[in-house]
Amino acid sequence: MKYRLKNYIIIALFAFILIATSVLLGATMREDLLLYYSLISIKNNLLLAFATLLSFFASFEGLIIVLFFLVFLLKSNKKRTFLFLDLLGSGLIVFLTKNIFIRERPIMGQMTLKDYSFPSGHSFLAVSFYGFLLYLLLKDKNVKHRKLKIGILIFLIVTIPLSRLVLGVHYLTDVLGGITLGLAYLFALLMFYESNFIKEDKDKTELTFSFKYAIEGIIATLKKERNMFIHFLVSILVVIAGIYVKLSVTEWLICLLLFALVFSLELINTAIESTVDLVTLKKDKKAKLAKDAAAGAVLIACIFASIIGIIIFLPKFIA
Repeated sequence: MKYRLKNYIIIALFAFILIATSVLLGATMREDLLLYYSLISIKNNLLLAFATLLSFFASFEGLIIVLFFLVFLLKSNKKRTFLFLDLLGSGLIVFLTKNIFIRERPIMGQMTLKDYSFPSGHSFLAVSFYGFLLYLLLKDKNVKHRKLKIGILIFLIVTIPLSRLVLGVHYLTDVLGGITLGLAYLFALLMFYESNFIKEDKDKTELTFSFKYAIEGIIATLKKERNMFIHFLVSILVVIAGIYVKLSVTEWLICLLLFALVFSLELINTAIESTVDLVTLKKDKKAKLAKDAAAGAVLIACIFASIIGIIIFLPKFIA
């Protein structure tokens, strides 16, 4: 399986390179424009509304919502881990490639979106994120309504890229580039998953397992600690608000640093509380001091993060 996945990665990357080269040389611009104008000439409000709904499932906001529910629906930490990895890696790759090729969107896309056109991020995410979910379903034969869920995922993988063409926000080569690059990333992710999370005879001290256990600790804290769950929800709201008000790169970096600070301190607080509870069950002043100090550190970080957040966001909402 690992050998086949390597071949699939090479094939998908080769296809992406061919498409990317044609985009850079402008070799397919005539065909792109021909299909583009043919599709935007179709004025069907129901079709456009359906395409908008499909696109939402591969948007940043839509995937955050889907991931939020999957964290609680999935029973395996390794699956949750890879969904987080999948989404984070996908976002980074899409951001980098768009800013490397710097292709302007078609007219309809320029009116509604500010980022670049190639490759299509929605197409990439449809393949990489929902493709990994499809892989998990195909592997697990005990899932309820398995065939229905497989059908829904295949439908999303196929129709989300098409929806970007119907909405007129991408050229055909943008969508094909997103699909091929998404396939390459998905196959690489599956190879890593099968090599390090499926085989039980691997050395548990490997770096990959250390990373896996770290992610499991984050997820366990998120599920069991109410405050961590609240921090997570607040961070989602901040991200959505940041997209809405169009934060600058510097403002995004500040927000990400604050997220990291609060989450890290909450994890340390949980670790200290668990360690103290493990060491002693008796009431002890030193044990209380350790717990209170750890909780105080989180509180201070939250207060200053809130103040900085108000300084960043308030002028944008009252302007």
